[in-house]
Formats: sequence, C-alpha cells, structure tokens
Amino acid sequence: MIERTFPAMGCDIVVRGGDDEGSAAVRRLFEERERIFSRFIADSELNRVNRHAGGFTIVSPIFADTLRVALAASAETDGIVDPTLGAALAAAGYTRDHASLGPDPEAPGPARGPGAVSLHGSIVGLSPGTALDLNGVVKSLTVDDALELLSGEASVSAGGDLATRGPLTVALPGGGAAELREGALATSGSSKRWWIRAGAVQHHLIDPRTGRPARSPWSDVTACGATCVGADVAAKAGFLLGEDGPAWLDARAIPARFVRTDGSVVANATWERSMRRAVACI
Repeated sequence: MIERTFPAMGCDIVVRGGDDEGSAAVRRLFEERERIFSRFIADSELNRVNRHAGGFTIVSPIFADTLRVALAASAETDGIVDPTLGAALAAAGYTRDHASLGPDPEAPGPARGPGAVSLHGSIVGLSPGTALDLNGVVKSLTVDDALELLSGEASVSAGGDLATRGPLTVALPGGGAAELREGALATSGSSKRWWIRAGAVQHHLIDPRTGRPARSPWSDVTACGATCVGADVAAKAGFLLGEDGPAWLDARAIPARFVRTDGSVVANATWERSMRRAVACI
C-alpha cells in the first residue's frame, strides 16, 4: 500500500492507500481546514470570529458545521470537552505553534474558565472575553472527511488521530499494538504538546473546571470509535476526567486504554473485551 506524508496542523499527516488524485485532495483539505481554524494564522476565520467577541459574526458553512460538532461534544461530555477555552490556552502560554514554544520565565496568566457561545444558522455569538478553540474536533473531523476522499482500503492519520477502512496494526502509547479492523483510534494526552512557563510544565488540555491545564493521572488516553472525531472526543474526556475516565467510557461502551504518568497501563473493561473478540467501536 502506497504511503504519502505531508505536514499540516502541527503534525505529520500520513495517507495510506488511494491514488495520487485522492492523496492530493486530502492534502488540500488539511491545508484549507488549517487556514480556517488555526489560532496561529492571523487572518484565519477562527481569529476573525474571536476578534468579534461580545457580538455576532456570520461564518462559513464549514465553520458553522464544525462548531455544531464541538457544541454537541460539549453536551455529550457534560461540558468536559469545551470549545470556548481559547483564552485559557493563551493564558497557559500556548500562543504560537507548539514547535516554536521554548521555556518562558513569565508565569501563566490568570485562570480562564469556559465562555459562552451561541450558534444560529450561520451566525455565531460570543460573550465578551470568550475565545473559541476548535482544535478539539477540527483535526479528527478532517481525518474522517479525508478518508472519504480515498478509494478502496485506506487510512489517514494525523498525530494521534487515525481512521481506517480495512485492517491496520497500530502502535499504542506505552508499548504494544492493536489491530484496528475498521473505524478509528484517537490518542489524547500531555506527553507530546507541553511547554515550560516559570519553571512549571503546561500542556494544551485545559480542565474547564479549573481553567488550567488538567492535572490528570494519565499521560495518554487512547479510545476507539466508529469515527475519528468520536474517538477523539472520548479520549479527551477520558483524560480530563482523571481516575473517573475508565468507568465513564465503560458506561458508554467505548473501548479505551490509559497510560499513567509512571508508564503503567490501565485498560477499561470494554477495551479488554475488544482484545478477546471484535467489539464494535461506536
């Protein structure tokens, strides 16, 4: 199977299968979504919307659809995976592409909790001081959309997000591997995107209950889903919920595997069953 790689959204995008035309379409899709949703491109649509906090903005159909997915994810996780934490990320120091973040002696800014957002058709309203960050769904949603551009057995991965049509062996954080027959796996955690502010480690997964980077016992959480965006939301919720994560995902029949900060591995019951027999990723 032919494999093609290109950079986008701060990571390497790996496309397996499909033809040259499909692979080129995937690359254009990632580049387009990055231009729309990046916090680090000054004239992105996301930044245009955030500059109008305290008022209303007309947005493109893809922006409205993506925000709708993010709001649904927030509702399904009781607000744990929240799209309005852009200001909290900036306060923690995540103000430019991760690759360019070095140690900074300046202390993090004040904690910033969730803001308020409304969506009415193509009109987005933000309360004063609210900043959207849609990265919680953008990358994984783009992986799902990219797979649809490829014919036959194929897969698309972007950092910790992967979707496949056909069997694929996937290396797992903390060691080991799993065979994904169909569907998606997503890994969320603090082991890759972290930086130092005033001598303290910061990372990109903000706990909406504190407005600060989450103090989770996990370094990485991997979840399985029928879609990459579903798996990604589940993995983020599992990480942010801490010790309650495995049971919370079990209650929703979502297979998940948790790596502690000391390197030990915990799998929830649904994941364990999936290792013995095929379990539908829903």
